[in-house]
Amino acid sequence: MGKLTDVELRNCLKAGQPVNKTDGDGLTFTLSAKGTAAWTLRYRFAGQRKELTLGRYPDMSIAKARELAAEKRVAVSQGVDVAQEKQARKESAKLAATLAKVGTVKTLYDEFFASQIEGQRKKPKEVSGVFALHILPRIGNKQVADVRPADIDALLHPLKQRGVIQTAKKVLQLSKTLFDYGMKRHIIAANPAAPFGWKDVGGKMGARSRVLSRAELVKFLKAMRDTPNFPPHSAAALKLLLALGVRKMELLTATWNQFDLKAGEWHIPKEQTKTEEAIRIPLSPWVVGILKEQKARGHNAYVFPVQRIAPGKLTGYMGETTLNHALYMLQSDLEPFTVHDLRRTARTHLAALGVAPYIAEMCLNHKPAKGIEAVYNVHDYFEERRAALNALSDLLAQCEKGDANKVIPIKQRTPKKA
Repeated sequence: MGKLTDVELRNCLKAGQPVNKTDGDGLTFTLSAKGTAAWTLRYRFAGQRKELTLGRYPDMSIAKARELAAEKRVAVSQGVDVAQEKQARKESAKLAATLAKVGTVKTLYDEFFASQIEGQRKKPKEVSGVFALHILPRIGNKQVADVRPADIDALLHPLKQRGVIQTAKKVLQLSKTLFDYGMKRHIIAANPAAPFGWKDVGGKMGARSRVLSRAELVKFLKAMRDTPNFPPHSAAALKLLLALGVRKMELLTATWNQFDLKAGEWHIPKEQTKTEEAIRIPLSPWVVGILKEQKARGHNAYVFPVQRIAPGKLTGYMGETTLNHALYMLQSDLEPFTVHDLRRTARTHLAALGVAPYIAEMCLNHKPAKGIEAVYNVHDYFEERRAALNALSDLLAQCEKGDANKVIPIKQRTPKKA
């Protein structure tokens, strides 16, 4: 039950003096020197004090304020910064006015090219040529907000039918990048090109077989550094997926309280794993370094916090498609690959480094086959997995430096003397 009463608040209004009274659990009644009475929710998020204005009194009654405050406290407990969420809604409300100024896809493209391509890419004419030949003639005069996935399909389908797959890939990639830019500018709330992948343009993805070689890993890590405005949060997540072999959502839903960086361990609870079993994952010094850099970027309870609160988003962690979009904006000559291919790449390189198959499978948190082994062997091979993942991190660290040939296979490593 709250502390304040309606009679008390009305007396405050009559007195006309500034007041600041708490009703409990962060709900506060304020009366400014100008006579504005309002309800405010005060809370802490990621160690910081925050405030959210709920509404004015007496337009919002005590009962309604308490009800709304309770609802917002639940959202905060689930990792949502409710004040930031309200700000995002305000920005969405300005969308119509912004759209009126931006207007057509051609207008958006002109702004995008001037700020993101010209002066930043070595061959900007290659980008402008794709837009001039294949994108702007079809959708350049459409209002940005009116572009739908069907319009993107109309761009891609003729190219696919003609068999010009590489051109279709470029059209898809640049379309995604253009509308991602529109999202960042708060011009549109969703990317109409987002539903499409390489398979939709006839590209051969090598389903369930794509693995990045050592040479490709060198290119991939370099491309993340060299691509203009490549998001550092996404780069960190992609590196960790390569180094740990975990599933994407196991990483994106991870919270800082699961990590012991000093001991070099990550404890994933069973509720967060596909196998529904808790697992302790060893962290190499290279991985710990990436995590420390990520922590320094600012965060909420999640290791990879949401970067843009969209209307209706209730979680505080990075969106499920964010890493896919990051790969689409990567500037490199690598053949296309997916986020899941990084997990397969990790498993393949563990084998190449001489890691025993059953250890490599445990590194990926794969359940053993049914039988006696699955029933009676509950040893987690933690130290063996630590040695294996350290070797994989050594490979990635060398790839990041541009030389993947100095890595010694795990079987050839000299044991440390006691």
